[in-house]
Amino acid sequence: MKFTSLGFLIFFLIVYILHWSIRGKTARLVFLFLASLGFYAAWSIPFALHFLAVVAISHFLNRLVLNNPESKAFYGVLFLNLSNLFLFKYFYFLWDLLLTLSGSAFFERETIRNFLDSSFGVDSITLPLAISFYSFQLIAYSIDVKRRTAQENPNFLQFALFIFFFPQLVAGPIVRHSEFFFQLETWSAKREQLFEGFYLVFLGLLKKVVIADNLGAIIDPVFQSPSSYDGVSNIFAMLGYMGRVFCDFSGYTDLARGLGKLLGIDLPENFKAPYLSRSIAELWTRWHITLGAWIKDYIYIPLGGSKVSEVRGYLNLLITFTLAGFWHGASYTFILWGLGHAFFLCVERKVFLSFPAVFKDANSSFLKKALGLLYMFVVFTLFTSLFNGKDVSSAFSMLGQSFTLGEGMRIGKLESIGYAVAITFFLNYLQLFENFPRRNWSLFQSVGFLLGFSFIVLVLLGYLAPGGAEFIYFQF
Repeated sequence: MKFTSLGFLIFFLIVYILHWSIRGKTARLVFLFLASLGFYAAWSIPFALHFLAVVAISHFLNRLVLNNPESKAFYGVLFLNLSNLFLFKYFYFLWDLLLTLSGSAFFERETIRNFLDSSFGVDSITLPLAISFYSFQLIAYSIDVKRRTAQENPNFLQFALFIFFFPQLVAGPIVRHSEFFFQLETWSAKREQLFEGFYLVFLGLLKKVVIADNLGAIIDPVFQSPSSYDGVSNIFAMLGYMGRVFCDFSGYTDLARGLGKLLGIDLPENFKAPYLSRSIAELWTRWHITLGAWIKDYIYIPLGGSKVSEVRGYLNLLITFTLAGFWHGASYTFILWGLGHAFFLCVERKVFLSFPAVFKDANSSFLKKALGLLYMFVVFTLFTSLFNGKDVSSAFSMLGQSFTLGEGMRIGKLESIGYAVAITFFLNYLQLFENFPRRNWSLFQSVGFLLGFSFIVLVLLGYLAPGGAEFIYFQF
């Protein structure tokens, strides 16, 4: 079920009413877990059962490690989740790589299709919904149990809801144990959560349906065939995707957090004005915050982080962000995207080590801040050619057309892309403000604001909703 569909609206209304009608935290816990399981099963019942089995086995092994940190069960839970992720998401990538390296007919896709058809009655391995997000959440919790930083000792229902909670299940944010379990102890409906929840839901719909989906309809043809369009069209397509990916993913996060608040659970923010960053390093503290924190805590720091030799520090960055790119998808485009970000992070680190005054905010002039923002914006925008390109050849074709202002067709609605990018920056600016709408507003002010804001969004949805496009991060 898509968050922007009528079917999901009906589903959530039923869940919301029943959830707050149920008395007792345990009964509410059972109901919300079953609703979350049903939400996933609406996509695939077999994969819902598979997902449930992974969660159940992980919980059992985690309990063993919690009782004995030296237990070998820790390696079992890591193997379970990493092999599960590899099999479904990266198997074909490795198989094709072996074909390229060996040239053997054995590694043709047809071999796999014949095996799957004869053994299981299917002809391909299907990527389960949300596997990257739930795998990272399961792995993070298991490592924290091993490190003795996760002491909550949840029962199975609490742990299962932590992983299955449907507002954030499909595309994050990646929630940590310290952000979730304590809320189950003081689970009650709060007025501020109600107002904030409705605001975030309507804000998410505005970003996703009004801005992101309309941008997608304009720029998708260029990404599919960049050589057919002129340089200006390619440049505007990358600019448009910069706006689209923010409004799409940030819009999903707003919806997830808003729905969570309406159910009494606060989820972490995933964006904090990333397009107002002045470096790629700062961007990664503001963009997809929960993923950035995950790769820092579970890959970068264990590798040694920056507390190693200068050369080793660069190597750590390259490894970390190459894996971050690979997490997004089993494709060379994502690997190059991660490597590209790693390269600029290494350059920034070298500049910081050589000229530390450049990064001191106290001495930053307006010109320095503007140049930093422009640098970040250009780098991020150029790399959208890889992030959204159908293959490496198309990505470089888009860059080539852009830099040479090559000839070709000109897309229409260039002004719409410009307006959307301007609105995107305004939405980034709004994220600088904490607690908006204000928690100290009176009931009259809160209701008045929500009524006015929701009316404007509904009018825009009525006039500008282009259709039900999937969220970009659902594919990961």
